[in-house]
Amino acid sequence: MAETSQGVNSVDIAVNILTFVASQNGQTRAIDIATGCNLSKSRLHKYLVSLCRTGMLYQNEKGLYSLGTTTLQLAGNQVYERDPIRQLNDVLIAFRDTYNRSTGVVVATNEGLVLKHYNRSFRNVDIDFLPNTPVPLDASSAGQVFMSYSRYQAQNQTQAQLIEQIRSQGYAVRHNPTQGIPGAQSIACPLRNKNGELVAIAVTMGFFSTEAIPQIADQLVRSVAALHLQD
Repeated sequence: MAETSQGVNSVDIAVNILTFVASQNGQTRAIDIATGCNLSKSRLHKYLVSLCRTGMLYQNEKGLYSLGTTTLQLAGNQVYERDPIRQLNDVLIAFRDTYNRSTGVVVATNEGLVLKHYNRSFRNVDIDFLPNTPVPLDASSAGQVFMSYSRYQAQNQTQAQLIEQIRSQGYAVRHNPTQGIPGAQSIACPLRNKNGELVAIAVTMGFFSTEAIPQIADQLVRSVAALHLQD
């Protein structure tokens, strides 16, 4: 008689989800995954959170799912290993899922700083941004990080002192709410390559109490520090 083994059903389901996503020409919606894998939306959500947290799946700013960096690395795909923006966003999605705080990736372009990716928290009330939203240099934590870790030259003594403080603590905080979003703050820290050059800026934003900001900042810095870039 052939020996059988019950196995672990949750592993089977996770593999089915990954297999389905891989068959959808690069990306797919959660509702399509639920239909294709015969799962309820609520049950699927738990799997999607874990698969994104571990890098097995990736959710873009439009909410579509594709294979994540961990899956591609296991498959021997080197392309995404060299995409630091996507790697950082994977880390920030995991940060969002762990701490339920909105996150985003800010990059420098020829037109200025841009919020490349935005990952909204699951809170009932939070900040919303569209991808590719321009980010002000002077009135944002990401702008402060850019000034501190790029070739930007301080324009005055106050700015120079701010840059020195940010470099010392490893992150920047925008304490004053942005116009139109009362009570909202943001915290940002740099992602740098092995040569110390600024690659992108990690941001978490929301309604933070003053007392909570140092702890949130430490969580963000440690999450980004765990990402080791090849170049």
